[in-house]
Amino acid sequence: MKHLLILISSILLFTACAKDDAQEPTGPAQRSLLVFVSAENDLTNYADLDINEMIEGYRQVADGNDLLIFVDKASYTEMPFIIRINKRSDHPVDTLYKYPTDFYVSNPDNFKEILQRMKQLSPAREYALTFWGHASGWKIENNRRAYGLDNGNNYPTKVGLWLDIPDMRKVLEDGTPWKFIFFDCCNMQNIEVAYELRNVTDYIIAAPSEITGYGAPYNVITKDFFITDDQRMYTSLCDDYHAQITDNTGRLTPAGDRQLPISTIKTSQVQVLANATKLLLPELAEYLKTSSATKDVIYYYAYDKNTDCEKVMYDMKDMIRSAFAEKPEKYATWEAVFNQTVIYARAKGKWHANCVNFGDFTITPEKIGCVSMFFPMEKYNTAKYKYNEDIKLMQWYQAVGWSTVGW
Repeated sequence: MKHLLILISSILLFTACAKDDAQEPTGPAQRSLLVFVSAENDLTNYADLDINEMIEGYRQVADGNDLLIFVDKASYTEMPFIIRINKRSDHPVDTLYKYPTDFYVSNPDNFKEILQRMKQLSPAREYALTFWGHASGWKIENNRRAYGLDNGNNYPTKVGLWLDIPDMRKVLEDGTPWKFIFFDCCNMQNIEVAYELRNVTDYIIAAPSEITGYGAPYNVITKDFFITDDQRMYTSLCDDYHAQITDNTGRLTPAGDRQLPISTIKTSQVQVLANATKLLLPELAEYLKTSSATKDVIYYYAYDKNTDCEKVMYDMKDMIRSAFAEKPEKYATWEAVFNQTVIYARAKGKWHANCVNFGDFTITPEKIGCVSMFFPMEKYNTAKYKYNEDIKLMQWYQAVGWSTVGW
């Protein structure tokens, strides 16, 4: 995925124009993509690689569109900054703003200030948003999880503060027309996140699984971000990411080997899916008490508890399919709503995972939905993290009525 030319990342960035030299757009952009690179952690060495892929990919984008990137790296000398990508071969990056000091980008107030500043620097008819960095889906864990790990000490470690999804939602609820949110980070395509963000964007495009450190192939997909036809936009994004997935050496994997599962959720349908799921919840809750409840069910995340992988994020479609195997008419009614919500998905074979045993389940088109859901169960009462309690902080918990069935 990474071409040799992008290994000159430091050269490109250090020759970027200062703010005084920046070429300002002549009017509002048709679409402005704001990229949030939270790299003050152990992913810091990947940031420049992906920025240079965006430089390469932006050359294929039609004029009248804007691409801004906020960057926070693990550096004692380089404070957070905002850049604009352009098509000049000699200076492909304009530095629009340099923050004078370091700060926690995962703090909600700081996150809000960054987005407001980027929008002021890039007036546009509509905006789209890309999140780059560490993530762990809906999980909050006493404000220690969700998105945007920032260690606060400018050292490439995996310890620090996170931005939880309810706080992210509060910042994004400002009336901005977000066309889509693309998560280039692990485990973000879960129904709890989609429901939380249902009123702030038209589409959520993400993977329910872990992704590699190299992340998305921006040299290929940057053009997709600016496609004006919605269906062609999200299908192209999913197809191009799915086809170009790499392993952690940066090499393309053989066809069919560890290709990223990825999907698009149409947020205007998420409430309908919540209503349909709520109707099934009493029977589903009883099924989850049985010893065979999770047998052969696809899962995307498991916490490594002293090498005993504690399964947490199950495939939403596969779990409900399994629960209603003997009531196919009920499942078919629910599945029809699911398919109107998860409007596009790509999955084939295995994917990159640190603690998923692919021998635990089979993967078929009928089973895999490419969206995860948390199902409260007794086993989590003794888990390291209080998943059964933390889920109560998500709006999805109330929407489907987990409390009405004993949770």
